[in-house]
Amino acid sequence: MAHITRKSVEECIMTAHAQYLTSTAGNIACQTTDDGNIIVQCVIDHDRFNCGFAGNQMNANQIANLKHWCTTHPGNGYSFGFRGVSHDHPNSVNITLINQTRLMFNFHVYLY
Repeated sequence: MAHITRKSVEECIMTAHAQYLTSTAGNIACQTTDDGNIIVQCVIDHDRFNCGFAGNQMNANQIANLKHWCTTHPGNGYSFGFRGVSHDHPNSVNITLINQTRLMFNFHVYLY
């Protein structure tokens, strides 16, 4: 697994969010500032727009900073929700958003 910065994670989330607004599934390339080109996978599963970047992980020490970033993004009256680590999901967090389209945005971030 490749280790990527929180800034790259944020850039990938915003790239996926732009795709979410069009309700279009598929792979998209995100050119990140710190880690170069990262492929983000987007899949529509019933009422969910599931997305993430297989093979990439963020440092778990950045969870609090990512959660804080979610409070001011994506903007325009919306902010991302945040599901932290739990007993059932000890190595991942989810960035979520509802009510901006008919789908629920759900970005998976895996941790190291």
